Amino acid sequence: MPFEFFIEWLYPLPLKHKKMFGVDAYYIYDRIVFALCQHKKYEPDHGIWIATKQEHHQELSSIFTSIRPIKSLGIKTWLVLPEDHDAFEEDVATLVSLLKSQSKLIGNLPKKRKP
Repeated sequence: MPFEFFIEWLYPLPLKHKKMFGVDAYYIYDRIVFALCQHKKYEPDHGIWIATKQEHHQELSSIFTSIRPIKSLGIKTWLVLPEDHDAFEEDVATLVSLLKSQSKLIGNLPKKRKP
């Protein structure tokens, strides 16, 4: 599993794991909060994908040094902390703090699937 250290840093949050688009997506309660990507199909976007709303992108850009939109997919609500950035571990530590404090900047409620 990619970025195992990140999952360890998030203990004791109640993470739920699901596969999504070939990446490892994680939920806290009913909100999707991030995904871990090292899939060869999404090579330009290897790193930690952050689920957020577009209205929070500017504020998140001021918090993280490396955050940027995902290039591989046309998903406008997700951002990525690219694993090849010099400040990756520093940004991951900041993300852990935001997740543990249940920041409103991180997480989306998935749309309900029709039966």
